Amino acid sequence: MSILKSFFKGKNTMKVIRNINNNIAHCIDSKGREVVVFGKGIGFYKANEDIPLNKINRTFYNIKDSDYGVIRNIPTNIVNTAIYIIDMVSDRLNVTYPSSKAISLADHLQFAIERKDKNIYLEQPLLQDMYQLYPEEMHIAEESLEIIHKMTGVKLPNKEAGTLCLHFIADQLDEKKKETFDTAQLSEDCTKMIEEDFSIGIDRDSFNYSRFITHLDYLIRRLAQDQQITSENTSLFDELKASYPKSYDCAAKIAGYLGEKLDKKIDDEEILYLVIHINRLVSRIE
Repeated sequence: MSILKSFFKGKNTMKVIRNINNNIAHCIDSKGREVVVFGKGIGFYKANEDIPLNKINRTFYNIKDSDYGVIRNIPTNIVNTAIYIIDMVSDRLNVTYPSSKAISLADHLQFAIERKDKNIYLEQPLLQDMYQLYPEEMHIAEESLEIIHKMTGVKLPNKEAGTLCLHFIADQLDEKKKETFDTAQLSEDCTKMIEEDFSIGIDRDSFNYSRFITHLDYLIRRLAQDQQITSENTSLFDELKASYPKSYDCAAKIAGYLGEKLDKKIDDEEILYLVIHINRLVSRIE
């Protein structure tokens, strides 16, 4: 059974708070809990109207405010693809993910598609090592690329299997791997560096910030688990460094800070990703 699916006893409807798009609505369930629900056409129900449960295909609880921007701005077919993949991974690996995992994966897929459209391809020289360390996860990641192609029509490069694999292993809820560092504080410190360097204020509830902080969270987790991927794509790194010097300087500062806090040396590929995310974040704010 999908971990994201909910079943309700008694009342067989959900009351609408607001519509997010044609197929997604923000509701209250029979116990008074807020929930985001998916279903074909349910976005046409008006506020305070009841949606029959048989119209609802999926429910998400404990959604952060910043996640609403992700859901609203990412095409429904990509969200549905992410949901399908997370369901498959959960069943195949017998792991439990937070309910928002599908949303973060949808955001990752959207960004991967954007990179492909812009012909930005990042080398992953440790890809073969990941096959040795995580053979089952990598096999599922390869299957996921085929699912993405079938459900969205977009054929991502095979190397994206590595980044998908990192998603699958990064957020597994394993009590034996509790974090010994404060990810939220590290992220906030990095955000303040960006605000200082660019003399801007960043809305912590915005969609763009949610994308940035999601990437930063995965970076911190990869560093802590020694799953960093190095890159030999020096031409792209040098090109972005020259094109966005201010974003690069800020990314280098953040990399230095995180490296010191986590006692890790951050490789150029990770800094390259930071440059892309920082530039996108500040350019949309400016």
